[in-house]
Amino acid sequence: MNLEDYSYEQVKTQQVIDRFKEGIIESFPSTHEYIIDYFWSTKKRLDKLLENAYKDIEDMDLFYLPEDDRKVAEYVCKKKLGIVGTEELINNLTTMSKEYRQSQTAPPRLSDMKEIDNAVSDWVVEVYRKHKVNLLDYASTISYEYHKRYIDTEYDRESETFYRINKYDYRYQDNPFNINDIYNRNIHREFIAGHKGELEMLIMYYWLFEAVHDQDYWPEYVKLSIENERVKYAKKKRILRPVLVQGLSYPIDINSTIRYIETKNGLLKEDPGQDYVLSITYEKSSDDVWKDKDVLDNVIKNLHQSFKQYGTPCLLEFLSPYAMSNSKEEFFERYQLFEKSMRRYDGMTIAVINGYTKKNKDRNYLFSTVDDMVCIRNTCKELKLQLKLSVDFTDTNSRNPIKKKMDDTINTFAGMRNFIIGIHINQIDSWGAIRHIYHNENRYEYVSAMDYPKMSTFMAGIATILQDSRTRYFIPTAVKDSQKLEILIDTLHRAGCCFENEETQNEA
Repeated sequence: MNLEDYSYEQVKTQQVIDRFKEGIIESFPSTHEYIIDYFWSTKKRLDKLLENAYKDIEDMDLFYLPEDDRKVAEYVCKKKLGIVGTEELINNLTTMSKEYRQSQTAPPRLSDMKEIDNAVSDWVVEVYRKHKVNLLDYASTISYEYHKRYIDTEYDRESETFYRINKYDYRYQDNPFNINDIYNRNIHREFIAGHKGELEMLIMYYWLFEAVHDQDYWPEYVKLSIENERVKYAKKKRILRPVLVQGLSYPIDINSTIRYIETKNGLLKEDPGQDYVLSITYEKSSDDVWKDKDVLDNVIKNLHQSFKQYGTPCLLEFLSPYAMSNSKEEFFERYQLFEKSMRRYDGMTIAVINGYTKKNKDRNYLFSTVDDMVCIRNTCKELKLQLKLSVDFTDTNSRNPIKKKMDDTINTFAGMRNFIIGIHINQIDSWGAIRHIYHNENRYEYVSAMDYPKMSTFMAGIATILQDSRTRYFIPTAVKDSQKLEILIDTLHRAGCCFENEETQNEA
């Protein structure tokens, strides 16, 4: 090469360097000069080779150890450069690896963990704080690999729709996403050791919410993971406290000593036992207790007598008064007197039950719609009342108004779940349109090739409404028989609910 050609090559090389120099300074603050020097002598960009190596190497999103960075350096020398690297080259590549992964790893966002238990999300945040490893990135990467492998795309010209068809069976698996192999490969990492279940949960989260859009399975998956002790950090959610209703027997694995008792005047005919729920009902459709002060005073006197003789119930509930005989203002005036008279009983919660007409000639209730229940909650806040809501989800004749606009019901109740202390329910699957296990997203439809059980809209709504760690009373007053009760409980299990004092297979 003559001098003129050499000078031209130098100018050309410098021009290339000038174009990429500024872009590598931020990612490689202490090694960018070495990258430039190496390019001068070899015309090979170490930064690009290292970036490509990170795409090839397994589990690179979990790297944080010095030996991880040296592994990357040796890989670049052997696979990308085809040489045995000098110690200087390997040391610089090792430093480059550390700088690159730190510059490329963003902190996990809490908004990406909306459905994940707080204890698990705290673990994710702490791992990043301590090791600069974003476990969400890793979970997303694994999910995407399975997406590429198992989800086929077909196009229907007639409907102009793309179908994403999943062929991976991920439900009820002992080793989903080959988590055992992932765990064994990375057990030497301190934040992975002992947390196989949490890592699996993160991968499943991205798979369900991003890859296959099968959010229906998430509540049940979390419940099973906790019951089978696959995770350490997550806590039980959607906990129901079963109440014994006369004539019904719970499945053998569900234990309850809480009896359901009704009274019309505040007096108890027999000993209800140590734990009981007391429900105030109305005599011949007469709600005089809320419009006649003498009747109210008599009920209060009788309740005091009953509580003195038998002890206080854990929950005292009453049905909504009728709309024709009361205004909301008049009711709350009476109720304030009632609550004040009950304040001496520590540990007892008072709740109102929404009402709905069973027949055309039945009287309407003061509190029956979703808007009515929002009104109760807001008024209780304003008046600083301790009253809670016991939601009646029963619907034996399609007349319960809270089912009319189900999306509104679900969203509203989910926003006031702290106000809900119990649920009355008779069945689930017959209420609401049955949804297919697929998700429609404009011109894309996500379909499962597996024969997974379908979830009703209301069933999914129950999972959303009860999505916290509080315990609520489960009162199956309208369930016809014990067999129907067992079916209802199985359905609630699929919605991610669990029962207080329930014996799981793992505990048995």
